[in-house]
Amino acid sequence: MLSSEWYSAHQKLLTNVQQRPFIPKFRSSVHARLNGRKVYLPAYIPYVGSDYFEYRPRVLCYAINQNLSPHVPWTEDWVRRWATDLDQAHDRLNLTVRQGQPIPIRPYAEGFIPLAALLAICRWTRTRGGCLPNTIEDVVAVTNFVKFSTARDASSSSIPNVWWRACGSQYVEHEIQVLRPDVIVGFGQRTMMELGRVLRRTGFLGLEPELLGCRFPARIPSIKSRPLSKRESSIWNDEIVPFLNRMCEPKKNSYHKWKIRQFPGYFIDVLTSWDIAL
Repeated sequence: MLSSEWYSAHQKLLTNVQQRPFIPKFRSSVHARLNGRKVYLPAYIPYVGSDYFEYRPRVLCYAINQNLSPHVPWTEDWVRRWATDLDQAHDRLNLTVRQGQPIPIRPYAEGFIPLAALLAICRWTRTRGGCLPNTIEDVVAVTNFVKFSTARDASSSSIPNVWWRACGSQYVEHEIQVLRPDVIVGFGQRTMMELGRVLRRTGFLGLEPELLGCRFPARIPSIKSRPLSKRESSIWNDEIVPFLNRMCEPKKNSYHKWKIRQFPGYFIDVLTSWDIAL
């Protein structure tokens, strides 16, 4: 059962995106064409686990932006759905999960973000105590820093600077204030830079979340192919693989599939040194 604190936070997040409808109507923005006109997708709020406010540490994860480029096969389905229902568009991460699908953020559905979040929690518990969650999806919050997609490419270099600035000031600041995370995990160097900018600018009176960074999964082919040393194999099998039973693997008919076991070196770098992970 969702707590009153969860409902209160959820409503505050929704109200913010409804009252601050920054919509980047650029030629490169992903949009749906309905009845002969372009419909641009609005900003959306984070997915928030049902036990997020009851569990410590609270972990809030930021990927770069939602990959809705036309070359991705599920784009047309999702874009048309979210373009025709504004309420669903604003809350699409949470509503998609309630419909039995994985959180529609690719590195989350492929397993990178939830496992990195578990490793961040493990890091916290080793120094401050506590226990691991039974299921990471119940306690984590996750979203993208940039709430919009470019039509040709989802990489951070394709995102206009104005999107980073507007999303940071209009949405990310508010998300951190409402969700009050103990740990923020950012994926990608630009995401980390912009998160640092937000935290320095606001100060968040009485709130000092720890900021941890990981390389964005799409940029790690060399780590995928790297042979593991005997020590690394031991770390993988003894310290990382046991976490997999605390994650919900996508169903066979989901858009995305787990890629965790293809990239053991990525998670070993995260576990042993978050600095190396960037």
